[in-house]
Amino acid sequence: MASIINSISFKNFFNYYGDYDDTRYEFEEGVNIVVADNGAGKSKFFNAFLWLFYDQVLDSDDKQKKSVKDFAVKIISDKAKKETSIGEQVQTGIKIEYSTGLFKYQIVKSFTATRISEKITDFDSWQITIDDIEIDKTDHVLPKYKPVYDADEKQKIISKLILPTLRQYSFFQGEEVDKMIDFNKKSSIEDAVRTLTNISKYEEIADIVKEIAEKAEKDLNKQTKSTSEHNDRLEQAIGLKKVLQDKFSQESEKLGEFNNLYESAEQEKNDLERNFANAEKRKELDDKISNKRKILNQVKEDYDSFLDGINNRFFDGNFSWISLGFEGSVNEFKNKIKDYRQKRYEKQALLNAAENPNDYFTLLPVNSPDAVTLDQMIEGEHCYVCDRPAEEGSEAHNYLLKLKNRPNEDSSRREFVKNDLEDFFGNLQLNSAPFLNKFESIPTSVLRTREKELELKKRLDKLSSEMKALVSQRKDILIAGTDSERKDTASDIINQYKGAIRRMEQASSRIERLQDSIKGLKSKILTTEKEITNLRPKDIPKGFTINYEISKDLVEASLNAQERVFDKMVSLLENHANEHFQNLIKYNDIKGGVLRFDKSPSGGISLDYIDELGNEVSGASEGFQRMKKFAVVMSIISANTSQYNYPLLADAPLSAFGKAFNKGFFEAIPNVFPQSLILVKDLYDKDSEDKLTDLGQQLIKNDYIKTFYINEVDEELPQIERTTKIERRK
Repeated sequence: MASIINSISFKNFFNYYGDYDDTRYEFEEGVNIVVADNGAGKSKFFNAFLWLFYDQVLDSDDKQKKSVKDFAVKIISDKAKKETSIGEQVQTGIKIEYSTGLFKYQIVKSFTATRISEKITDFDSWQITIDDIEIDKTDHVLPKYKPVYDADEKQKIISKLILPTLRQYSFFQGEEVDKMIDFNKKSSIEDAVRTLTNISKYEEIADIVKEIAEKAEKDLNKQTKSTSEHNDRLEQAIGLKKVLQDKFSQESEKLGEFNNLYESAEQEKNDLERNFANAEKRKELDDKISNKRKILNQVKEDYDSFLDGINNRFFDGNFSWISLGFEGSVNEFKNKIKDYRQKRYEKQALLNAAENPNDYFTLLPVNSPDAVTLDQMIEGEHCYVCDRPAEEGSEAHNYLLKLKNRPNEDSSRREFVKNDLEDFFGNLQLNSAPFLNKFESIPTSVLRTREKELELKKRLDKLSSEMKALVSQRKDILIAGTDSERKDTASDIINQYKGAIRRMEQASSRIERLQDSIKGLKSKILTTEKEITNLRPKDIPKGFTINYEISKDLVEASLNAQERVFDKMVSLLENHANEHFQNLIKYNDIKGGVLRFDKSPSGGISLDYIDELGNEVSGASEGFQRMKKFAVVMSIISANTSQYNYPLLADAPLSAFGKAFNKGFFEAIPNVFPQSLILVKDLYDKDSEDKLTDLGQQLIKNDYIKTFYINEVDEELPQIERTTKIERRK
């Protein structure tokens, strides 16, 4: 009977805060879905099974698996850590219940942390004690759990949930589908076939009959020498066979080496193909990043220049911000300058009258009135000195013009006041003139400047966010397809790619020659064996001869059977893979083609998608490539004659599939797995009223979906207060 996970619950496990009863999922046979946005506990759920099977969890920061004991402080819920006082303890754990045909099991893994200092995130602030694993067992008749104490039995119970040899097919995260099977390595498909078939028995039989045949030949040769008289020709034939067999072994060893060289070159070619595709994507993103960076730098330059220019607006006559708040000072200045000039004129008039009384009433002293006042009197057609009209064209007006244009006689000027500030006040009036008419417009100018600053800042933030997203996309491509951020050019990759193809061709040519050589050696060995048989004495007991002939036939039969079983299983896998693949892509535009398995010269299996016209389809999306491999994984399981009895636990298996692929995926998996727990983000829509995408809303209505959960966190809360809230929708 199949292993079915009945429930899983958590205790202060990452963002699953609270006791086991507060964070419990219940599941059924069939498809079970947990929908969660990033940070809502999806990967933490998957970590529970990593802890169960391997005593590890995945560190989301560096994508590396860490020991639970070494990583324990980060595993504890932040909120639980905060609520634990110094000297107190907090327990963190997982509880999983699953059943088989006869029994039901409850497994608890936990650890206890004692807080010993202030900093809750510091590893040195906690003392960790790993608790003994608790496993209870019951049958379906008397539902009372009884503890299991034997360590070996505990491990067997954990292993029975999903056998270790099958976990790569039943327990994975999205990108791990790519690593399940490498069709370029013969060992990869052989391991899959060996896991699910009895081909290993044929290998054992082949090894046994080979040993029997070697012993039978030795016995026969020994009997031949003891029975026959001196026969040089027979001895030469036996010696020749030995030479041919040694040569056969050497050529077979070389064949293995060149098979490995071919595999290595083919693997490099395929890696380079992926890198080339990534290089194209990187180039496209690099171009976008470059253009975006130019725009970003220009906007940043505009923004910085704009901020720098704000200071200038205080003194720029077009803005005159410096005069804001000085509206009342203008009238105050006018009154004071009027008083000042009145007193100054009086002193100047007295001085002039004393020095030149005859001219006093005909010419005013030099630079009196001042230039600004003269301009105002001429423009206003009024003399402020005698307070009389001076209309344009009149004698008084012409006299004002004469005063304005009089020659400068500063050299003869005599001081009549201790500190003459007339020029200072005149310049002050001249310099302040542009500011006098700006008082009313300054508040509006400041407001518009602020709006402009906010607009530029908003655009700058948007461009920065877009740049960050592009860089993140590029980083994701690098993580997915390369081992470093080295910027290989397309030409470098093409040259390496051509080099790999050239090595494949060279290795293929040598493999072909070696295969011909080995075939020729086999023929020569058979001919030599016939000659040896004809030269053997007739009086050798028939038992030795019959034993040798039978064992030799068995060797050939066992090797042929092994090869036949392998080829038959590959053919069966191809049929099943196509069946599953058609189900997976039924809602896509890709129709009419088939998956085809072909043997490479090294004995590996290549997986190609062939269209209706027999053409190989290449360059498809990452989701399409991953879907092909997942179809093969499903075929490996379904091609086995016995029923597959283990659940599928998959975190983000749809990350590269696309909407149409996703729909086909959920419909196809019940045909292979008795139960599946699928953790997905792709069905979550935070802007939708029910938080589900259109596909999510469709799936929840289907009968083959047995349970449907949504995880959410309150993003308004501080990080340390955020906890996962579980809502069962079905």
